Amino acid sequence: MAYPRLSVQVKWDRPGPFQGVTILREIEGDLYAWKIPHNGAVPQAMAADILGVSLMAVNNWVRSGAVKHIKPEGEPSLIPLREIKKVRRVLLEHGRLRRDALDQ
Repeated sequence: MAYPRLSVQVKWDRPGPFQGVTILREIEGDLYAWKIPHNGAVPQAMAADILGVSLMAVNNWVRSGAVKHIKPEGEPSLIPLREIKKVRRVLLEHGRLRRDALDQ
């Protein structure tokens, strides 16, 4: 059984040190918006939506240590928005995640 593909739109706020992101998702005809502040953190699945990559790619990056994450006890792993911005910059520049470019 195939699950329906959800439509996801990512809107980055104005550039700057306090840049956040808004995720718009349409579910059964209704539009939902999640606003993530500049100092927020998101689960790996939402990070994958923001970056436009698969959940497995984000999971592999976290496991290898390329992406820093927060792991509250008994909770799912959270990725800070600052890490997502770093990864996004590297993906736009190189087309793939390069650990040496991430450290810059």
